[in-house]
Amino acid sequence: MDPAEDDVFDPMLGSGAAERPAGGLPKRLRLVGEALLTSLQSVLAALPDAPLRPSGLVRALSVNRAVASKVLQATSQTDPLAALHQLPGPEPLRKLLRAAARRGAPADAVAAAQQAVADFDTLIRRDAGTRPALDAMLAASLPGARERFELASKYSVFKGLSQLKGAQADAWIGAAVLEPSASEPDRIDLTWLNSAVAMRRLRPGVGVRFSYRHRGPAAAGAAPASESAQGVVSLEQFCVNPPAQLEARHVGDTIHYTLPDDLLGPRRAADMFVVDHHPHAMQRYTDPAAPRRSSLFVDPPIPVATLVFDVLLHPEAFPGAEPELLIYDTGYDGIANVNDRDRDLDRMDVSEHVEYLGRDASALQLSELPRYGDALAHLATRFGWDLSTYRAYRTRIQYPVHGWQVSMAFQPPSRGVH
Repeated sequence: MDPAEDDVFDPMLGSGAAERPAGGLPKRLRLVGEALLTSLQSVLAALPDAPLRPSGLVRALSVNRAVASKVLQATSQTDPLAALHQLPGPEPLRKLLRAAARRGAPADAVAAAQQAVADFDTLIRRDAGTRPALDAMLAASLPGARERFELASKYSVFKGLSQLKGAQADAWIGAAVLEPSASEPDRIDLTWLNSAVAMRRLRPGVGVRFSYRHRGPAAAGAAPASESAQGVVSLEQFCVNPPAQLEARHVGDTIHYTLPDDLLGPRRAADMFVVDHHPHAMQRYTDPAAPRRSSLFVDPPIPVATLVFDVLLHPEAFPGAEPELLIYDTGYDGIANVNDRDRDLDRMDVSEHVEYLGRDASALQLSELPRYGDALAHLATRFGWDLSTYRAYRTRIQYPVHGWQVSMAFQPPSRGVH
């Protein structure tokens, strides 16, 4: 880097780095937003027939409707950061100002707005690097903007990875049911219900695989809904679309399921249920001298438009504990243990949350899977659960990033604490 770089004149910052406004980047964002907001308001107010609606601004200045709508929406804000977030880029603004000058807007108002646009351009290039990066900075400070920014970004990832992976699903539902073990008082039985709704293969020749691993010889195993050999009868009657006829292959303690090759194209959607029952799989209590959290996670094997992750707790499973939602990027070190503080570096700071649904898990419903509650009731009969006494927690994520681990962690009680 050239040591004299900070001495280069910058129209926003003045003749040198020493003239940067106190307060750093947050202060510069607000100053640029204020200058753009007030100067553009002055230009627009000076136009004939002001105030203008989007269609009127299109006719008056020959800009496209999207630009007109963004400018009018931005200049109606009182928060300069909100205005900065909603404005179009510098080039559309320059075009608008040139047209405003031709329509008779005062020269001093246009000049002030042009300087503000130049500062905006510098802010993007020098401080943020790109406009999406600037929007990411702004989103952290604006109510609702962060969620909109994250959703748009996750949707782009979903579309791209769906094409690259060659498969997608409308929804993935993962429900974990925890029940104290009848045979081992210090342990908890864990049953998973995983369901993919409207799975599709998008490209021919693409292999789509789901893998489930046993937890020892006593486990009932990862039994697909179409198999009853493991003692779990079919759940096909709860499907929205035709049930996928999965092909199963055993490798050691793992079962690999693959979609048949003829499941191809947007009209060939199929649903899948997999039930995975693990007796005495989790610790019921923790050591007070070295407390450790217990956790469950969902990581859909294909890109999905919606992830629903439910945890249903028996009254004696982690009584009084509230879940903590932790989302990890597993790309570097794989599946994360929530008790490994070194993996905190892989946690993603996103705006997702856990919702408490109450103490009657038998009333759970999902728009993505209309007979979800019936499927849970079916399993309750099979395993002897009284879901009307269970407390339920849910996280719902639109366009979850494929390869991120979504975990709920609970702090078990010490023995004798209820």
